[in-house]
Order: sequence, then structure tokens, then C-alpha cells
Amino acid sequence: MKKFLVGITAVLLFVLFGCIFNNPLGKSVITVYLTDKPISDVDKLTVSIKEFTYHYSYEDINGEEIGVWATPTNVATTVDILSLAGTEVSWLKIELPTPSTVTQLRFYIESATVTVNGTDYPVTIPNPEFKIINPSITVVGDGQLILDFDVLRSLKLNNNGVYKLTPVIKPILRISEAYNIYGLVTENSTPVSKALVALFDTSESTVLRTTFTDSDGRFCLGKWPNNEYVIKVYKDVQIPDENSEFNIMNLTEDASEVVIVNGEPVFVTIDIPIT
Repeated sequence: MKKFLVGITAVLLFVLFGCIFNNPLGKSVITVYLTDKPISDVDKLTVSIKEFTYHYSYEDINGEEIGVWATPTNVATTVDILSLAGTEVSWLKIELPTPSTVTQLRFYIESATVTVNGTDYPVTIPNPEFKIINPSITVVGDGQLILDFDVLRSLKLNNNGVYKLTPVIKPILRISEAYNIYGLVTENSTPVSKALVALFDTSESTVLRTTFTDSDGRFCLGKWPNNEYVIKVYKDVQIPDENSEFNIMNLTEDASEVVIVNGEPVFVTIDIPIT
């Protein structure tokens, strides 16, 4: 039996789940991780997830297309999404036939609270059931599915001071060997906290992962296969208002660095030039 790991960036839960299939196909186990893309003004974003279901399809031995809905048990959890910045914490494991295709992921968010400067505020959730349709996840063996929670695009503040949460989650399937990219952001040799750090491909046209620096200026962008990447750093990024969409491509970076992953973790110190 093969195992396939599903993970969520800003990783969340800690439950093992296995589906039993009445067919002779091979099986893969996916471990699910939660991770996040946080925001500078918020201390915490506490989210309670009540349910998780997923749909997959596969061909049986007769060549017939079979579609299945699966609902893991004991997945309910409450997590501070921002505390998971740059981490990948195992949430749950699901077992799938090999080969198969995950065609939909669904989450039911029961409640959320945002903490700003030590004060808690309720968060309105317009649609508690969140769906990722056609996530393009093809399971051919063991691996990890990273569910990257994009806080900057998910959390909005309206003119009445009310926070609203409309989750934006990007699934990333990882099946090859990968190594951590992490580091330190400084300005005039002083650590910079709550700076937005983004990982791009070398063309700088695709955002692969974002996170924020912690109180010591440190960051982790997760694990990535051997390749060349570009890291960009942005200071003073704010929560978008209700009528705005966050787009990192509209921002001007305060510093950038090229890094090369070659069979081992990469640590980089990025110093923001004084202007």
C-alpha cells in the first residue's frame, strides 16, 4: 500500500483517516497539511473548522469511471492560522486508489476570531462552506498535499470596522524530494518583524508561497525541490478593505534575493536597504 500525504500550509489538524476500497487497485495515502500567508496588523486569526470532505474519481478494473465522496471523522479543530506561518503541520491522512484524481475539497468553517493589538474581534463568515473545485490533484503515489491558506486575500475589513473571512486556499501537491528555504530579514542589521516574504519562480511571474517574519525577523517558506528561486520582501503590508483584492504583483518589494536549492536546506539573510 502506498501512502500519500496531504498537508496544509499553516498546517492544522492531527488525525489519521483511511478509506477502504472494494477494488484491486493500488492505494496511496495523502497527508494533509495546513499553512498560511499571514498579514502584518493581525496578531492572531483563530479559525474553527468543523468538517472536511473530498471527492475523487478513478477507473475500476472494467474501465468504468467511479466517483466517490469521502468524509473523514474527528477532523474538527480550532487553530490560529497565523501561528502556522512558514510551517507545515500534519492535519490528516487520506487513502486513495492509485491512480486517481481529487476533483473537489470542501471545508465547513464554524467560526473565526481575529486578534489585533491584543483585542479580539468577531469575524463574519458569509459562506461557512468553502469549496475548492477541480484542484488538479492527480494521485499516482505517495506525497504531500499542502493547503496554503492565503490570509491577505481571505480576510477583509469593511468601512464599519467589521472583519469578513472568505477563505482563499491554494492546494500544492508535492511528490519529489524537497528542502526548506528559510532565513532572516533585517534592516540596518536590526531584525524586521511582520514583513511579508514571498517566493517566486525565476521569471518572477508566479508566486509560489508567502509568509511573514516572526518577532525575531525569521521566516520559513516551506520545502521546495532543487531549483533556483527569487525571494522578495515587503514591509508594512496592510489588510485590504472590503472592496479591494490583494495582489502582490501590485506591490514594490523592499528587498530581493536569488536562492538556489541543491540537495539541502537553504538559509538566507536579506537586508533591506536604508532609503
